[in-house]
Amino acid sequence: MSSSSQTTLVAAPAVAHLPRTTNPVDDFFGLARTSSRIYDSRSERDVPPPYVDAPEYIFRAAEPVTLASYLFKFGFLFPPFWILGVIILLSPLRAPAPSHTPGAWLPEKTDAERQLIIKRMRTVELKWARRCLYALLTLIHLIIAVVVGLVTWHALRK
Repeated sequence: MSSSSQTTLVAAPAVAHLPRTTNPVDDFFGLARTSSRIYDSRSERDVPPPYVDAPEYIFRAAEPVTLASYLFKFGFLFPPFWILGVIILLSPLRAPAPSHTPGAWLPEKTDAERQLIIKRMRTVELKWARRCLYALLTLIHLIIAVVVGLVTWHALRK
């Protein structure tokens, strides 16, 4: 071949357009995949708001532990405890005599604070005592229903 007829072939720069494959999971979560890299497709409107102080929550103190609450809970193991819990409904709750001797009931509190604590404890005590009453009534109704059912069954059997 002659030198004039020789042509040199120069390759054009390769531009690879990979087909964009979509994954339904990625589309759902807003993730765009291109080639082997993962790009975040969030726009500026998707950026979370700037940090602000968390709101202050009202601290609610746990209710005091009372005898009636224990009687209600242990009544599921030994139902006569519910009877004792119902008796609490009839009994008054009084604070021990305030004396300024060591070992007195809440000597560091004022009389008004002690009365507030007694009131709060009595409210909680009555709540659990009522639950004992409801549990006892439910148990009695259940026993009556079983007895009536057994008597009816026995009568119809003969």
